[in-house]
Amino acid sequence: MLDFYVPLWPWLAACFAVGAAMGALAPGKTRGKPPARWLIWLGLASIAGVAAIALGAVQETASLHIEAALACFAAFLIGAGAGALIFQRTLAGHEAWALGLIPAALLWWGASEFIERTYEADLQKRIAALTQTAGADPAGMALAGRNASAPPAVAANKELNVAAPAAEASPTLASTSASVSRPPAELDRAACQRALDAVQVSDPVAFHEARATVNRRTALALDKAAEIIRQCPEATIEVRGHGDAGAEDDLLSRRRALAAVHYLRLEGVSGHKLVAIGCCEKAGEARRPVAIEYILR
Repeated sequence: MLDFYVPLWPWLAACFAVGAAMGALAPGKTRGKPPARWLIWLGLASIAGVAAIALGAVQETASLHIEAALACFAAFLIGAGAGALIFQRTLAGHEAWALGLIPAALLWWGASEFIERTYEADLQKRIAALTQTAGADPAGMALAGRNASAPPAVAANKELNVAAPAAEASPTLASTSASVSRPPAELDRAACQRALDAVQVSDPVAFHEARATVNRRTALALDKAAEIIRQCPEATIEVRGHGDAGAEDDLLSRRRALAAVHYLRLEGVSGHKLVAIGCCEKAGEARRPVAIEYILR
């Protein structure tokens, strides 16, 4: 947990400095007035953010961004209060502190971008080092925020499963602040194909017209397929892309298949299982419209 704040402290110090400047410069002319509205609303939003993280309502990189926002806001308020008490001898000028929220928000944005790259990259290296030390293959490990998923060969290794009692005794493993989860039971070929067919119907992959960009809706559907594919360790799966109904651009189907395979690999699905194929048959011709199909070889 604390390792998250190590690369964040310069940004928090900057937010504290911004708050201290606002507290020192804002005149105390609002003595006797209730707390400013912006302070009340942001305070309630902060409480909601803490509750969402504590209850697990937000996970992965979203939780990192929210934690960074809460930490920056807290540093700003502490700085503003300290500056006001030292230079103004009162907190009565808190309404004017709101001007400092603009640079504080910019600092939070910079911190979020910085943390997403550096913290996850550092955590990925540490997890990979642990798997190699234990004699396991780190290929197929996927990291999102503090959550790490592993293929069966890695997750089955008790030395790497930080949820196991033996792993809890290892300070090195505990320091990663990541949980390696065990995958569900493996599926045979027939069950795997049935599961992929079902998810293709319940959560079809959709792209914007004439586009092959993975958007939020596309990603959610691919996430469902990734959960199934991880349970089919011995299968090679054709990821078949389709173009738009009535379109003549066969390249679009190939681009969509490649985009889907690229996303699935980022989600930790081993690359050798997936083969991208662009199909000439267009989505919507005599069947349910679909942009991506999954066929076991």
